[in-house]
Amino acid sequence: MDSRLVDVLMEVQYDFPLVERPFAVVGERVGLGEGEVVEVLRGAVRAGVLKRIGAILNYRARGMEAALVGMAVPEDVVEVVAAEVNRDPYVSHNFQRDFKPYNLWFVTKARSREELEGKVAAVAGKFGLDYVILYSLRSYKVDVRFDLRRGVSWTKGEVMPESPPSVESLGVPQAFFSRVKSLPLVPEPFREAAEALGTSVGEALAKIRELIKLGVLRDLHGTLDGEAVGFRENAMVVVREPVCEAAARLNITTHVVLRNTVPGKWRYPCYFMVHGVSRQVLEDYIRDAVRRLGVSEYRVLYSVRDFLGGREMGRRVERVAD
Repeated sequence: MDSRLVDVLMEVQYDFPLVERPFAVVGERVGLGEGEVVEVLRGAVRAGVLKRIGAILNYRARGMEAALVGMAVPEDVVEVVAAEVNRDPYVSHNFQRDFKPYNLWFVTKARSREELEGKVAAVAGKFGLDYVILYSLRSYKVDVRFDLRRGVSWTKGEVMPESPPSVESLGVPQAFFSRVKSLPLVPEPFREAAEALGTSVGEALAKIRELIKLGVLRDLHGTLDGEAVGFRENAMVVVREPVCEAAARLNITTHVVLRNTVPGKWRYPCYFMVHGVSRQVLEDYIRDAVRRLGVSEYRVLYSVRDFLGGREMGRRVERVAD
């Protein structure tokens, strides 16, 4: 990527301005005109580098349960099982990882634990598989950003609010959340969101700031396809000690979640993700992270294959899932 694209992508990832004409502000920062910034970003979308600029609705504000599921899958049927898992529209991640016995790891959501457990049991029962369900007891951070200069995931190191209010209690129309999930690449991208609220753009921006502060929306910024910008490795680090809040404050972590343990099967309650351009980069940062956290027992589970995105790690194959 040329320096102009890197400069623009770093700005929209890390400091996207919540103003009526944000691309004009970005342009002032990087020495480009508003129209040039918009064209650079449109080109990044066409190239598959930029997925969207927007804010994601916190699933907890929708009253849903989420869990990370680990399945022990024989290598000769892992593709078949992964395809069966992907039939669930609530699956958001599905990776094969270099770990035994649980080598297939996916995240899914449901309206209740009973519903979630039922659909996981249905897949496992069809193939006779052992599994663990690790519920999200507390999400400390969900924030994926790629530092294009350091070559590692790098976030703000902030902790999410624990209990966001429900969407229903806020009286905000669903259309508004749809409009802010993926902003149009036009000079005034918040106009449609304001129309959905029936307010001015200034009032819509104030509402976005309020919802981010409450934890209903995740911070509005540019979301990149990590593989497309050279981040070919990711690792799930699981820790025996409950150090999730401290892990969330580390800049390299992107997802930090406290989960249940399963007696006799799984004893790691704290989980965090890191992403990098190579394993060597990740290993250096992970060693530093665990040293700073003061943990004595942890495991690093590297991704081998992304079944939802349709790629082997390090080699792009098809699409990228949100």
